[in-house]
Amino acid sequence: MEKLKEYRRKRDFERTAEPVGDTQAADASGNLYVMHKHAASHDHFDLRLEQDGVLRSWALPKGPSLEPGEKRLAIEVEDHPLEYGDFEGVIPETSYGGGTVMIWDRGGWTPRGKQKQDRIDFELDGERLRGTWTLTRLRGGKEKQDKSGKSWLMIKRSDGRRKGDKTKDTAVSVEDDSSIMSGRSMRQIAEDRDHVWSSRSNNPNRVITDPGTLKGARKAPLPRSPRPQLATLARKAPNHDDWIHEIKLDGYRILARIENGNAQLLTRNGKDWTHRFPELARLLEAFPVESALLDGEVVAMSRSGTSSFRHLQEMLSNGRTAKLVYQVFDLIHVDGHDLSAVSLIERKQALAELHEAAGFIGSRNIRYSDHIDSQGAAFFDQACQLGLEGIISKRASSTYQEKRSQDWLKVKCITHEEFVVGGYTEPGGSRSGFGSLLMGAFDAEGRLEYAGRVGTGFNSRLLETLGASLQEREVSVSPFNGPIPDTRKVHWVRPSLVIEVEFTERTRDGRLRHPAFRGLREDRNPEEIRMTATKEKVKSPAQSKAQPNDGEPSGTRGSAKRTRKDEIQLLGVRLSNPDRVLFPEQGLTKLDLARFYEAVQDWVLPHLARRPLSLVRCPQGRDDECFFQKHPRVAIPASVPRLDIPEKSGSAEYVYVETAADLVALVQAGALEIHPWGSRIDDLERPDRLVFDLDPNPGIPWKEILRIADTLRKRLGSLGLESFVRTTGGKGLHLVVPLVPEADWDQTKAFAKAVAQRHAKDDPERLTTNMSKAKRQGRIFIDYLRNGRGATAVASYTVRARKGAPVAVPVRWDELNAALRADRYTVENLRRRLSALRRDPWEGFAEAARPLDAQLRKTVGLP
Repeated sequence: MEKLKEYRRKRDFERTAEPVGDTQAADASGNLYVMHKHAASHDHFDLRLEQDGVLRSWALPKGPSLEPGEKRLAIEVEDHPLEYGDFEGVIPETSYGGGTVMIWDRGGWTPRGKQKQDRIDFELDGERLRGTWTLTRLRGGKEKQDKSGKSWLMIKRSDGRRKGDKTKDTAVSVEDDSSIMSGRSMRQIAEDRDHVWSSRSNNPNRVITDPGTLKGARKAPLPRSPRPQLATLARKAPNHDDWIHEIKLDGYRILARIENGNAQLLTRNGKDWTHRFPELARLLEAFPVESALLDGEVVAMSRSGTSSFRHLQEMLSNGRTAKLVYQVFDLIHVDGHDLSAVSLIERKQALAELHEAAGFIGSRNIRYSDHIDSQGAAFFDQACQLGLEGIISKRASSTYQEKRSQDWLKVKCITHEEFVVGGYTEPGGSRSGFGSLLMGAFDAEGRLEYAGRVGTGFNSRLLETLGASLQEREVSVSPFNGPIPDTRKVHWVRPSLVIEVEFTERTRDGRLRHPAFRGLREDRNPEEIRMTATKEKVKSPAQSKAQPNDGEPSGTRGSAKRTRKDEIQLLGVRLSNPDRVLFPEQGLTKLDLARFYEAVQDWVLPHLARRPLSLVRCPQGRDDECFFQKHPRVAIPASVPRLDIPEKSGSAEYVYVETAADLVALVQAGALEIHPWGSRIDDLERPDRLVFDLDPNPGIPWKEILRIADTLRKRLGSLGLESFVRTTGGKGLHLVVPLVPEADWDQTKAFAKAVAQRHAKDDPERLTTNMSKAKRQGRIFIDYLRNGRGATAVASYTVRARKGAPVAVPVRWDELNAALRADRYTVENLRRRLSALRRDPWEGFAEAARPLDAQLRKTVGLP
């Protein structure tokens, strides 16, 4: 049956008990409707409508639309057999679509009006969903373009029912967690192993595409010394039809050569690193081929699901490689056939089949790198907003070329490049190994041109090991072309080490601004490292409309200057012990943190300036003693502005900030968290914002936190208050409401309490306003106490004193999803997000302010 061809291609029926499909049902014409709830790699729903003997199917990432006019994305997937309408159970992780499947709703459907190829109007008569909907294919427009034709919108239509009619679909929720067939929850279904579709981990007899039938394939021996195709740096992603786009990975490029059951892992410069990735080599030997050459990247995945080069290097140095991931994205040779002249899209299709045949669907270690068609610019913006490295754009019809090619383009979210080490400075104070590295790159004539120094981003272990390696490479003469500034206590080295450095921009003379060490590049040859252009620094939306900065310091921004031993001056502020490590997991130093605030000052200051502050200070770093401090005493530099605030007995001194230099001064004092009041110093007794902190007890699912945030947002909206959401860098979310400063502190806190208590009363099993730990078991604490006089909440775009240096970050409401997480953004990846934003996520914040007047307070039961 042709309609099930794609369904069958994706499944191996020798390995899975999924239904093949009854060909006799092909001519049947029924009206079955099924809505599956599917917990696979991403939780979603599957809409299935019987049509011409099959179940035509769409994946709904956020579930069905339930309110009239509401639009939800629907991705058309392969047709499924009618027997699928009765399935409820578990698909093993190693099978396609692995996860738990529930029959969430079932019934019949009826087409309404004239049906078109790109539009389906229909009525559902299910046990949960009843009413009319429209499915319409996305077409046209730069924002909605979908060349694949797989993207649709599901739109709920008005059914003309009277208000209060209990059959309307807003009475149900996508959070309903019970099967209409069995009454079981998703957890109960997952625990019932009698309903698992079984599969074997591997099936070498699986039928896959014969490589000899691919256009451009030719018989040839497996190459012994292959070289990878390299991407060319580009400023923007192509949007043409003949381009596909992949996530740019942050790891080591590796070619996997498989022959006679043995796998060999080769770097881009031909080094054999099989011994460095033994677990991956063993897994790759399971590919059902006699010989193959794969292209991919070895990466270490962070908790947020992004690749981290720094984490990869730490795992390699510790010998902890079992959790490393090989992301495969190309197939160059297979079973005696050279595929380099086969089109990229056909090579990827063949690779996907091999990956599935080897039983790696759902694998934690060997993963296939998928792609999207066209829409490169939108995909790039999304990647940067998520804090990713960037994207790789590839011409779908291109052949594989063992050189740098314009058919592969890399578009980076923030600049990082490789440089050659030509010298190092002596360490200062308690620092061991070295102080900073002098780095450069070769020009067109092969001369090593100086690019500046990098002294941040090193942890203590690397300082010692790299320091010893540098001493072995010492030479008496500078390897750089031309004079180098300030060569006191500089040791020259043979230019044989390659490092990767992240930075914000270059000055006019080619020096890097805000450089930070990312890792050693043992897979690169020094002579390959050439000077290239860079991107602009991180800008706020207002700045992005201005002319590009030429790299020269201006205003309050400026390069750090070393004043004397163990001191650096940044923005006019003296930083003592700048190399002190504050966050040991990344080797993030005091100078790193100060430069972070310098780079993002235009985002931080609007939310923080001229507000009294409380601080969390950790003078020796995050893993040493930390304490909460309201009053500055002598530890805070005198340059930070202060004011006296009346308290119950007398008055007390508080600090506030006005400039980025004040932020740097707080870093100098060891402040790792900055918590402002909800009012400004020119109107202390009348707050201009409300903060509702959703603080979940351990074990609360993230999707529950998202649900509660949405319901609280709607409650506030019903009161005429617009709320804005931010990740906290901790476990939960903040809902922030802008106010016209009219009500006093007591009135504001009472209002926040009344709203929180009403919300908790509506969902007592999941919510509480009682801060007692005993009362918070299994619940989310709605913390309204942050709205009292002297109470604080962490500032937007500021760091938290937690592992990984997470940052509290404002986001749009439509960005809240399962992939986000409260600690998604960090000092390391936030600048990528900011550089990609075209507008402020909290755009309209000031304009949305409303006073907490007597009428509004009365609405929540206050006198």
